[in-house]
Amino acid sequence: MIASRVIVVVVGLVVGCGTETGEPPRSVDVEVTVGANGFSEPFTIDVPEHTRSLTIVATGAADGLYALGAFQTADGAEHVGLDLGAPPGAQMRSSYDTEQIGQMPGMLFQTIRLGTFTHVYPYRPDQSVVAGTTTLRIASDRPGPVRVRVLMPPDDGGQVLHVNLFVVSDTLVLAQPAPFLDELQTIFNQVGITIVVDETRVIAGSGLARITQSTEPQEAPGSQSARLPALATNPLSPGALDIFIVESLPSGIGGLSLGTPGPPVRDSYYYGVVIRYTANEMAMAIVVAHEASHFLALQHVTNTGISGTVYPDPLDDTQPGQSNLMQTGTALTADQGFALTRSALLSVD
Repeated sequence: MIASRVIVVVVGLVVGCGTETGEPPRSVDVEVTVGANGFSEPFTIDVPEHTRSLTIVATGAADGLYALGAFQTADGAEHVGLDLGAPPGAQMRSSYDTEQIGQMPGMLFQTIRLGTFTHVYPYRPDQSVVAGTTTLRIASDRPGPVRVRVLMPPDDGGQVLHVNLFVVSDTLVLAQPAPFLDELQTIFNQVGITIVVDETRVIAGSGLARITQSTEPQEAPGSQSARLPALATNPLSPGALDIFIVESLPSGIGGLSLGTPGPPVRDSYYYGVVIRYTANEMAMAIVVAHEASHFLALQHVTNTGISGTVYPDPLDDTQPGQSNLMQTGTALTADQGFALTRSALLSVD
């Protein structure tokens, strides 16, 4: 068995590392290797008291699928529950490529991703962070090295989401302040989240103003959309969520998130959401809110696979219909508010 290598790092998106007080750090990087059995060796993380959530970001080969293979909290509870003697790769490929739903087998609700996987725990109000030693394994259909970053923001009541607006266009001019912001704030007022725009910038000459391709069930590392985060160089606010406003997206797509949830780390090709510009302020606000909610935490209320099977989200108080933001409306439930406010991107000011 190959031993994992743990590296303590300080990440700009997470404050209060705790190293001067003797507390465990609030961000660690780990290097592991997925073996031929489809699982990495176990590695441990010391979770501090008063932690809002655990965000696990695993990055490996661009053509590999990744998820959590095991997740045991300090109370001894195992949350994934997979048979470690059965390689998970075939099931992962079936869910991602054949069913095009990307839901990982096991007890934990997690979304399989190509190249970089992200999971935020807890995502339901009946779950909680347990301080102490947490043991994890990465699952994949591709053996090889994986870099894992675990973020553990403090449970400080942070409910401010900072955003950067990047207009990717040679022709669009976005009024300042952006006219859709009032409606956007109204939507997030339901769950107590305040939106703060730190920067609005035009990015011209990129060749990405018109996104013509999309991949299913989510964007791939080499897709046009996944090239957008590299344009957001030297932002005034590195800890803000990047919102890329483009001239067009493929037919029928008003916006997309580069993660569900997305990795709250700026050096990722999945960092941000992409929005097709429209002069309709309310429509624009709804799409931005919908995609930002994907990035922070939320699934669609229901998703339907290629087989016709309906996959509900993991929350108890969401129902299929027209009123919810994660369908075609604007409403958010209490459980959705809980999930959203676990994000490591939220701050107290």
